[in-house]
Amino acid sequence: MSAQSPFILPISGLGQGIYEYDLLVDDVFLSTFPDTPIRHANVALRLTVDKQMRQMTMEFNFSGTARVDCDRCLAAVDFPVADEQQLVVKFSAADDELREEGDLVYLNPDASQFNVAPYAYEMVILALPMIRTFDCRAGSPPYPCDEEMLDRIEDSIEELPPENEDNRSDDDKPGLWDALKDLK
Repeated sequence: MSAQSPFILPISGLGQGIYEYDLLVDDVFLSTFPDTPIRHANVALRLTVDKQMRQMTMEFNFSGTARVDCDRCLAAVDFPVADEQQLVVKFSAADDELREEGDLVYLNPDASQFNVAPYAYEMVILALPMIRTFDCRAGSPPYPCDEEMLDRIEDSIEELPPENEDNRSDDDKPGLWDALKDLK
């Protein structure tokens, strides 16, 4: 059985109505995506499918943790992830293959299955913050961050010279484009 099997919905057998699925985005699921930036995950996903005659509306509600590298100290840290997203699948006889337009997917009405795994994966990835920094020394030890790296960062900041050490104002300093003014 594939790790994505629970994410494959048998849409040909579904009648009109609302269906709920409890799914799990974990390490086994992530292993099916070879270039994933997530090392470890434990994300509970509640998928609510509202199937109508010409379309399905899918609500993805998920929360949990995903382990990625902290941008500050480079240690693997479990970041909280939670979000609610919607995907609309419209049935269209003109489409022989799956066609996507943002949060809208066109699917042939004769399709027997629909794999929501790529969409669930994408939503979890996009729920992670762009800048992944953890408040490294908040709370009580042991801290999840790399203490040695944090000490190095603090030492390098202390070694920087103070700003405006030569007491010149910013207006007196040559600008980036001043050298180009003399060119003719």
